[in-house]
Formats: sequence, structure tokens, C-alpha cells
Amino acid sequence: LFSWKETMSDYMQIYVINTDGTGLKKVVDHPSNNVNPCWLPDGGVVFLSDRKPAFAYCWVTTSPIIYRCEIDGSKVVRLSANYLNDFTPSVMMDGRIVYSRWEYVDRPAIPMQSLWTMNQDGTGLAGLFGNRVLSPATFMEARQIPGSNRLLCIMTAHNGPCRGAVGVIDP
Repeated sequence: LFSWKETMSDYMQIYVINTDGTGLKKVVDHPSNNVNPCWLPDGGVVFLSDRKPAFAYCWVTTSPIIYRCEIDGSKVVRLSANYLNDFTPSVMMDGRIVYSRWEYVDRPAIPMQSLWTMNQDGTGLAGLFGNRVLSPATFMEARQIPGSNRLLCIMTAHNGPCRGAVGVIDP
């Protein structure tokens, strides 16, 4: 399960392929960017999409947020009510979606893109970690470490290339 675009002028779309390279199939085909997909325990797909018209306040880029769909691309549902970017969703062992969230509630514009969780239907939104942490500014690609409550993630800057230290978070 991955996102890809055939040419630079295309939108990013979500595809699935067999591990041997056969059976390439487009899952999401919409005139928007659809990225960062991951499997849900029920066989559905959670992903980011910029189909909601919104733009980052300090830049000219769109603001993708969390959606879900069935593996055939049907039943697309917006899960996030965020007005700015969501980033890199993954599924925790208890079934909740963990992701990075950028927002300006009670904070300055630049730091604090913290980790949040929500249920697979979009309910139960909750801050998980980093809601008042200034440095690092962002926690990306969070993945739960099997058999623990801890998460492995990239600790990076507010924007620009997503690179930085690999760290372990214990909420």
C-alpha cells in the first residue's frame, strides 16, 4: 500500500501491489493529493488527502488531513476536523490511529506538531504526547513498539525536510 504519481503534473494517488510486483491497482483516484496510506485492522485504508480546500497559514501548500476508505476505494469518509495538516497516520495495537497534527490552538505558529490519536471512525480525538513540547517541534512517522505503550518516531523541525533524530516516546 503506497502513494505515487505517474508524472510530475499528476496528483498523488494510493495504490496496492503484490509483494512480487504484480497486480498494481489504484485504490484512491481523486483530483487531489492522497498520501501516507496505512491498513486498518478491518481491511480499510486510512490516508491523508488535500481534497478539503485548506491551506497552511504561513505557506502556499495545501493541508491534507485524515480520511478513510474501503480497499476498493469506496466509502471515503473524512475523519479529521483539523483545519491544518495531519501527518503520517499509523494504527496502534489497540486500534486507535496515531498521527502528527499541526494546529494553532493555544500556541504559536511554528513549534508543537504533537502526537494525537483518534478512533478508526474519527471519534475519540485526544492529544497523546508533545502538546506543550517546544523542541523537537514535530514528531513524525510514529509507530507503536510491539508489546509496549512506547512509540518510535522521527523528531524533526517544524517544516522543511522531515529528518532528524529517531526517538522513543513514552506517553
